[in-house]
Amino acid sequence: MNRILVTTDLSTNSRAGLRFAIKLAEQKKMELVFLFVHQVLRASTWSDAKYEYFVAEDRDNIMKELTAFVSATYKQMKVTPGKYKCDVHHMFGVVDGVINYAQEKNCDYICIATRGAGTLKKLFGTNTASLIKSSPIPVICVPTAYKAKAISKLLYASDMMDYEKEIPQVLAFAKPLKANVELLHLSFPYEMEADRQVAQKDLKKKFKYDIGIHYEARDIDNSLMTDLENAVKKAKPSLVAMFTKQNRSLFDRIFLGSATAQFTFSTNVPLLVFRKG
Repeated sequence: MNRILVTTDLSTNSRAGLRFAIKLAEQKKMELVFLFVHQVLRASTWSDAKYEYFVAEDRDNIMKELTAFVSATYKQMKVTPGKYKCDVHHMFGVVDGVINYAQEKNCDYICIATRGAGTLKKLFGTNTASLIKSSPIPVICVPTAYKAKAISKLLYASDMMDYEKEIPQVLAFAKPLKANVELLHLSFPYEMEADRQVAQKDLKKKFKYDIGIHYEARDIDNSLMTDLENAVKKAKPSLVAMFTKQNRSLFDRIFLGSATAQFTFSTNVPLLVFRKG
């Protein structure tokens, strides 16, 4: 059974991540862990015992809020809870705390809500952007306006450099959900048609799963971001999957190319990000 770590700061915006994970667990049995990472500053005059007391007190208060927050989300969705737990983890640095906890508890995925359009930090939120860049565990980014629904189609956006190594990871997520999988490649005119045909012919045979393949011609007047957004709107997937490796991958070229770039990835489609390599 897969285990998904769902992070929250108890805000309304973060509830989208909970809704996605709850719906996913309803579709296919998996364990959900709802996590709040907290930090308690220490006064220089405090003894170890006093500091530990305040950490424990803060943890208990947050746990009550977290438990109520999660329970209310299940009730709002009218979903009978499956296997889940709530936890509060003390560590300085939310991103480090999430990754540390996810690794300790052998979580398969991390789920976090995003923040809407704008710069990278506004698009994903500071913590989400940092988590994507740092986490060795796949991260699911859920737009705050997302409306929970079953995952029926997964669009894997690929640069075609390592697709044979990457597809098994995509299928590990998609197969238990019995979701359709389509490989999307934003192609340039100079790419060989023969290469396309080989990939189209061999995918199903090699991976023993019906994988569609779609080549979308790049518009040289558009940014890569715009072309991807247009392709996603056309394909209408339930989820988009990408692989990231700093300064190299398709994901980085789209989202991390410039610290000041403005983005409008407004499709409200959740994004599953794997670490490349």
